[in-house]
Amino acid sequence: MPVMGTTLREVAFETIKQKIVNGEWEGGTFLSEKRLSELLGMSKTPIRSAMDRLEMIGLVKLAPNQGVIVQELSLKKIMEIYELRLSLETFAVKQLTGKMDPPFFHRLDENLERQEHCVREEDIVGFVQLDRTFHETIIAGLDNEEYREVMSRLQDKFLMAVRVTFYKNHNRLAGSLNEHKQIRRALEGNDPTAAEELVYHHIEFVKKIML
Repeated sequence: MPVMGTTLREVAFETIKQKIVNGEWEGGTFLSEKRLSELLGMSKTPIRSAMDRLEMIGLVKLAPNQGVIVQELSLKKIMEIYELRLSLETFAVKQLTGKMDPPFFHRLDENLERQEHCVREEDIVGFVQLDRTFHETIIAGLDNEEYREVMSRLQDKFLMAVRVTFYKNHNRLAGSLNEHKQIRRALEGNDPTAAEELVYHHIEFVKKIML
């Protein structure tokens, strides 16, 4: 149910984006305006506006007078996103190690508890969303709105690749959770280099799977 004050354009944007990021609509899927209008229960005007935003962030490609096609991420694009995320997150943990307050770690711990539940249930979709929140919580610790916005855009695309690694290797769920716990402990310590190395190897796993 839309939050009070949320526009139809924003509802359309978030709904369509989630279906793409979660893998419900895979790369190459054609989405007609008529189908989207029926699905979302709204006119084509807010849907078209949402599509413009989705095209700007690279999740869809507009097909004139027809609708949109969900973008397929090339290996080159995945690697470009990977490099950007690697740079951003290693920088973040070096800046934050040993400097964060209890509420920050409380948010991480709550997230890790929910991750454990997803691992037990082999809930890949749920784990992927929690994985996103875990990493975005760390970036949010920098208290820099520009970094948060960049991270959000990277995650929308990167999680499509991350999801593939979990489907290829279910054991990766437990491995990823364990690495998250190590990163959390490192952030509470006083060795920024150790924290940086943990994040580097954690993100590097996706590159190994995709190549």
